[in-house]
Amino acid sequence: MDAELQAFRAQWRDEVVARHGAPAAEAPAAPAREGGVARRASPAPAPQPVRPDSLRTLLEALSEAHADSIARHAAASAEQDAVDGVAERLGALQLHASVHDIYPADEQVAVPVARLPDELWLAILLHIVMPTRAPELVPVPREFQAFEPEPGEPWRAYTGPDYVSLERVGRVCWRLRWLSAHTQVWKAVAQACEAPLVRAPCSWRDAFVHEPRVRMNGTYIATCEYTQQGLSVENVWVRVLHKVEFFRYLRFFPNGRCLSWLTTEPPSEAVRQLVPGLRTKGCAAGRWHMLVDDGAPPARRGATIVIDDLRDPHLRAYTFQMTLHLRPSPGRWHRLEMLAYSSLHLQTAEVVPIPHRHARPFVFSRVVGYGV
Repeated sequence: MDAELQAFRAQWRDEVVARHGAPAAEAPAAPAREGGVARRASPAPAPQPVRPDSLRTLLEALSEAHADSIARHAAASAEQDAVDGVAERLGALQLHASVHDIYPADEQVAVPVARLPDELWLAILLHIVMPTRAPELVPVPREFQAFEPEPGEPWRAYTGPDYVSLERVGRVCWRLRWLSAHTQVWKAVAQACEAPLVRAPCSWRDAFVHEPRVRMNGTYIATCEYTQQGLSVENVWVRVLHKVEFFRYLRFFPNGRCLSWLTTEPPSEAVRQLVPGLRTKGCAAGRWHMLVDDGAPPARRGATIVIDDLRDPHLRAYTFQMTLHLRPSPGRWHRLEMLAYSSLHLQTAEVVPIPHRHARPFVFSRVVGYGV
């Protein structure tokens, strides 16, 4: 019986192929039953449409417009040459017709790098993405280390990818602009974080720009001010108000660590001290992770930053936790708002909210001395 059934199926499949010119689909299997009730398989989710690379699309449009402009100028020059007999203008215009070559500013000077293949250029760009070691860091004694760099760990683990220099290289000429937008380069940039960006239905560069991320080549700074009533030494009837100013500093690292520092030192003096190993009053080291806001459109998608296990060496009986909101600002990601701040007593497990009515939003400031 089984042999006859298989022969009938094969004959039916051949007839369908001969009639429609396409392979026939296998007969659907009977639905599985669980507890006497038929169970249908859930349909597979529809794939998201792939959005084109915005930068590459722009470069292609500009390249086509440039080629059309060269063609028009060449046609006009050919007509003028027929009248004036000047043949040099056409040759000069055709020299720069391609945007994929490197041309010197001075025609008399040779450009050896113009002969480099794309593979070598990509290797150079990947090396540029690796940040340089910060030249002037404040030395910290070993006994005051809050957390030390792991032996042999690359400096990228503390500064992030050097995408700023990558974009500067792209400003040199058309060819380097094309190469600096290569998928391989921006994939290395996007995956150099503690929580690597999952490739969205777009390019790696667009994902790096538009997906929420914490910037790490600088410090988030909140300038806080409040007034406090005082007394006048000379006249007790005079009301004196003191203006108190202090700063909160947050620095994030791609390895999941972070530093939080509450101090009165101004940013010009404090940011260069905010390095791994700093141990001073008001400085705590902890761990951070990010929760992306799901369901929001890309232009309004933010994230929640949770910093826990904040430990201040001067307050060994407590740990602190901070919850912040990363405002939606694609391409910038420069503002953090404090949502909650609490302390945890390690002996009693008591959680006490810490008032932060004087807190202001954190604004990101890039620090060149960090090496990126």
